[in-house]
Amino acid sequence: MILAGHKKTSLRKTLSLLLRSGGLMVIVISFFVVWRDFVSDYLIDDTVYLDTIEAAAVKHGLPPDLVRAVIRQESKFDVFAVGSAGEIGLMQILPNGAVADFYRVNGGTPPERDRLFDPERNLDIGCWYLARALRRWGGYRNAIELALCQYNAGEKRAMQWCPEEADGEVIPRITILSTRKYVTRIMQNFNEYQKNVI
Repeated sequence: MILAGHKKTSLRKTLSLLLRSGGLMVIVISFFVVWRDFVSDYLIDDTVYLDTIEAAAVKHGLPPDLVRAVIRQESKFDVFAVGSAGEIGLMQILPNGAVADFYRVNGGTPPERDRLFDPERNLDIGCWYLARALRRWGGYRNAIELALCQYNAGEKRAMQWCPEEADGEVIPRITILSTRKYVTRIMQNFNEYQKNVI
């Protein structure tokens, strides 16, 4: 009996301390953040731009399911998504990164920022950029993973994570946790899309 009473007192003290220190609020907020991400991932309409995705993917020689998996991770199919570093649209293209490279190589003048939200333009630039990365790593068994590393963290980092052997593993070599999760999640979604043909 004394032991049970002691446990209740300890629990009360712990809860009281959490309430006073705001710890309970942190727990509640953390729960809602995790729940929101979990629910939002399952409420995504990933069929809304299927024709546009397929056209851009085919134009640049990419599997449409890979492009869908990238968009799912990058913007959750929100055409108006804006990233914390200024990434824009479905494929989260950077005006001073993928966009600048696209127009430098292909000619023309980069459009105003607002025009980069247009799904066709956004997909054309994003798919071109991803396809270029995929060609760069074409000699590797895990070329897609290396291309995703480059798309997310840049070519220099992808080079650091490149395996010594052409058939070597990539994901375990990625030293930035957010990029490792990014590549892993996209590969999982890519595999799921390939299994579930619409």
